Amino acid sequence: MLIQKLTNRVLEKFIAEFQEPKNMNNLKKNVLNPMINYTYEKIYPYFLATIIVFLLTFILALLIFVILLRQTLKNYY
Repeated sequence: MLIQKLTNRVLEKFIAEFQEPKNMNNLKKNVLNPMINYTYEKIYPYFLATIIVFLLTFILALLIFVILLRQTLKNYY
């Protein structure tokens, strides 16, 4: 019971300190922004490859559609 009260007080103090604007800005600048930048740098190649594969698949499907449409119209007339 004593440890629980002590833990709650310590957590409340930490939360109060983190919520101060100066500390919040330091946290964003020194922890969050570097983590986001690092994650972006690591994910970017996979994201780019996924977009390229999607675009190539879309172009291929469009070409197949055009070829089928030409053959259908050719056979129809």
